[in-house]
Amino acid sequence: NSTAQKILEIKLENEAAMNSTAQKILEIKLENEAAMKSTVQKIQVQIKFQKEKVMNSTEQKILAMKFENEEAMNNTKVELMNKTDALAGNLVVAEEKLVNEIEGLKLRAKDVLIVSSEEELREPGCARVCAGTTKRYDTAWQDWSGTGVYTYVDISQCGFVTIPTVTTSLEAGSNHYDSTGVTSVYDLTTSGFYVWLLDSYVQSGSTANSYLWTVDWVAAGFTC
Repeated sequence: NSTAQKILEIKLENEAAMNSTAQKILEIKLENEAAMKSTVQKIQVQIKFQKEKVMNSTEQKILAMKFENEEAMNNTKVELMNKTDALAGNLVVAEEKLVNEIEGLKLRAKDVLIVSSEEELREPGCARVCAGTTKRYDTAWQDWSGTGVYTYVDISQCGFVTIPTVTTSLEAGSNHYDSTGVTSVYDLTTSGFYVWLLDSYVQSGSTANSYLWTVDWVAAGFTC
């Protein structure tokens, strides 16, 4: 009976120790679970914070890009408006120039009237009066068989496209009052003509130039 009693007491002590150990294990488990939950919550909070931080940063970058794009678009709009204004200004200037040219042609048509010509008459706006001189000392007088002199008069700069009507005269310093032939025009074309002068005293080109003989001329014709 004494031995059985001791065995029973040992058994009860062991069961109490096991229950105590189990209780401690349960407490540790509960503590671990609480610690894990706390850690998980902290991690979740940190992850959420990082996500929000990244999203805020991305939104700020997107907003900044939006502002940059809007600014670039505004600048482009301003440039286009400036270019449009410049083009409009150029168009106005071109239009004014064209109007002035048209008015000039109208005035020319009123001021120059060719009623007859060696060729078919053209539009009045194409009529032109052109004048010139062979210049003193520079006239290319040529000897004419001991009886006088002759020269070619260039009128190509007038731009005639039809044979013009030409009037000539002899301008000089002296000794030209009794010369003949200056009003006689030979071989007239749109670019020039010849004048032959008969004179009993002036019979060489050098003599004619020494007296400053020049041919003054006026031509009227069509340029288009």
